[in-house]
Amino acid sequence: MNSSVASWVLEASEQFGDAISFAGTEAEGLLASPVDTSQVSKMLAFASQHRLSVVPVGGGTKQQWGRGAVPHIYLSLARLDGVIEHPWQDLTCTVQAGCSWSRLEQVLARHGQFVALDPLFSDRATVGGVVASNDSGALRLRYGGLRDLVIGMSLVLADGTIARTGGKVVKNVAGYDLAKLLTGSLGTLAVITEVNFRLHSLPQHLQRFIVRATDASALSSLLASIRGSHLLAQVLELVRQPGSARLKIVLDAHPAAGQGELLSRMVSQEGLTIEEVSGYSGAERGQLFRADAAVLKIGTLPTHVGETADLFQKLSGVEAESISQSHGLHLVSMRGPSDKVTEAIHRLRSGMLHPGATVSILQANPEMDTVAFEIAPSALKLMRAVKHQFDPGNILSPGKFF
Repeated sequence: MNSSVASWVLEASEQFGDAISFAGTEAEGLLASPVDTSQVSKMLAFASQHRLSVVPVGGGTKQQWGRGAVPHIYLSLARLDGVIEHPWQDLTCTVQAGCSWSRLEQVLARHGQFVALDPLFSDRATVGGVVASNDSGALRLRYGGLRDLVIGMSLVLADGTIARTGGKVVKNVAGYDLAKLLTGSLGTLAVITEVNFRLHSLPQHLQRFIVRATDASALSSLLASIRGSHLLAQVLELVRQPGSARLKIVLDAHPAAGQGELLSRMVSQEGLTIEEVSGYSGAERGQLFRADAAVLKIGTLPTHVGETADLFQKLSGVEAESISQSHGLHLVSMRGPSDKVTEAIHRLRSGMLHPGATVSILQANPEMDTVAFEIAPSALKLMRAVKHQFDPGNILSPGKFF
């Protein structure tokens, strides 16, 4: 350890006591574990003063998204793990960023409510990490994206300034909506310490079905019919694997409405067969993140979902599996030699997909020479300007986007 590093390590230890330790080895930097928003503020002010880079850490389930540089300090929010307030009559709650998603679900379920989201790795993922990565799943079809569910938050800027945006009621429209800006920022603009959510009642009449086909295109017409119908679809998820495709459908309507029967007739008219199943799990999306796989997040128009899912099977030299949402978001897992996977990503980004499609790399082999996010020059200029306003010293999560 050189003298300058030893100096600020000693100063940090004296100032924050047992809230500071080594992340693993000296080469991996320090691990800071604040107990509340106030201490987060003091730690960021310390880091800003000494020009030390900081990466916020929750459950660690999405730290690889966007890669980024190894920081001087990992800021763990594990001790900020409480549900602060749940005024269930108002259908809102306030929760600390280090609370695990599964714990939040358990607390809200006592009053028959939930945050209408099904994020990846919910047993380990934390509220702050889910919001910072803008992780959403199949429930987005029914309830909208994460930005529609966050109504306010508390955050700490890079210089230690504590700020609050939004409020604790759904109809709060005063001021700039910084919560939407922070959602999906991957810890590059500020550290989220508390989040206010709007809630929904837990569904009471779920019916779950699977429709199978040899390829996804055979299910495209059915997907369009369901989207254009009055069926109360909770989930429309297309699973594409080599040689097979499955459309997972979850309805939420009272049995007296006869929506299951209507769906069966729609499936029959398409020349397909339907199977009712007893359960549905979003864990299948998490299984795409195998250690030996590159995982992409691809956005297309909803009208291109079926053909896009089939297109992934045409990538030469790699084995692809994908899970596509009917609103046009795809998670694609590709396994194979690094050069073949890199070539496949290049093809997807070079016109193989429909115009306007986006391709982001969430997980990649270190040997792959690819950027995580392709950002248009006009958007990149704006993003850099916003980053400079929030974090002029570039201490928060350096290297994530730029």
